[in-house]
Amino acid sequence: MKIVVFGAGYVGCVTGACLAKLGHHVTVTDTVASKVETLRQGRSPVLESGLDELIAGETVQGRLSGDQDSKDALLQSDMALVCVGTPCLPNGLVETKALYRVLQSIAAQTADRAAPLPVVVRSTILAPMLRQTLAQIQSDLPTSTIEVVVNPEFLRETTAVFDFFHPPFIVVGGDNEKTLDTVLELYRGIEAPRFKMSLETASVLKYACNAFHALKIGFANEIDTLATLIGADGREVMNLLTKDRVLNISPAYLKPGFAFGGSCLTKDLRALEALAREHHEPLPLLSSVLLSNRRRVEQALDVILSRPERRLAFIGLSFKVGTDDLRESPFVELAERLLGKGFEIRIYDPDFEAARLVGSNLAQVMARLPHLARVLATSPEEACAGAEAVLLCKKLLGSAAVQELAARNVVIYDLDRMDAVHKLAHD
Repeated sequence: MKIVVFGAGYVGCVTGACLAKLGHHVTVTDTVASKVETLRQGRSPVLESGLDELIAGETVQGRLSGDQDSKDALLQSDMALVCVGTPCLPNGLVETKALYRVLQSIAAQTADRAAPLPVVVRSTILAPMLRQTLAQIQSDLPTSTIEVVVNPEFLRETTAVFDFFHPPFIVVGGDNEKTLDTVLELYRGIEAPRFKMSLETASVLKYACNAFHALKIGFANEIDTLATLIGADGREVMNLLTKDRVLNISPAYLKPGFAFGGSCLTKDLRALEALAREHHEPLPLLSSVLLSNRRRVEQALDVILSRPERRLAFIGLSFKVGTDDLRESPFVELAERLLGKGFEIRIYDPDFEAARLVGSNLAQVMARLPHLARVLATSPEEACAGAEAVLLCKKLLGSAAVQELAARNVVIYDLDRMDAVHKLAHD
């Protein structure tokens, strides 16, 4: 393909040179004359391992060039890639001036094209701001026919060339599936899983990845701080922690859902916080975990309170399927608070019987739900009889039963799918 890359910075230079290596004819354009001139000389304007040699080779081959004026290249191009900076403003929002300027220029210069031009945004930006920018351009240039695709990059400085050719996956997001397929053709020859999704989902993925990387670093540092307080070796702790590829370094616990419960996680987090307080050592990251968990309960409560239904059936009460452990169960807290707000509640959970609860398990639930026996049902049908809404706290109802409830126009809160619960607030 004939490609125009806008932005001769870090991402633009790496992307342009690597695409040329894949056999595409690439023109990298930038408003800074010195960057363009450096490219024309077969050198990289940015410091990155292996990039000078790659640019030199592709320039000699005639597949890579630099130009300060994009018009002629755009008229002959099959695709444009936008790799301009989206720096952070003092308030934390993204600066979109450069992105708007480039997208507007592309739209104006290609308005007469017979077919829409795929415009691939590699710049990091969330979908709402990108769509706002596109709407402004469409208002200014009603004849614009560009089709925008978000194609996040996962390049690390110092290993960017390697990362380009060995990505964890290739992701494209947009509104036109045919255009998404065209963009994926850019990467023919690279072995990696390919995913097509909405523009919104693709834009969040890059932020999620970077936030997770930052989270891991912060977590390791706070564990090291805690270890030092008691004379342990934080590096050895983290080294052993990463050896567990079943739960620790794995997809386990990384699926969005409702709040966690049970005795272990909450108890141990509180113990670590107490140790840190005893030594006057703040742990901002670990101390925020229980607050974040509690917020998940608040979110569900906010949605339920916003709706008119007041007769509720709880399907499940213990913190997960297969146990009668009610300690720290977020569903117990949710039931307690809804009862306090005057809701009528019936509860069905085959995993326990009130008469068999003992010890701290019994003490904790009695402190929060002293009349538990009166609201317990012996079957899901009994719990749901007369209910205006059903809370699926645990996956105890089959899809057929859920469909039957839906057919009765009963509101269903699937707490394992909080995105669906949030949407109910806007129905």
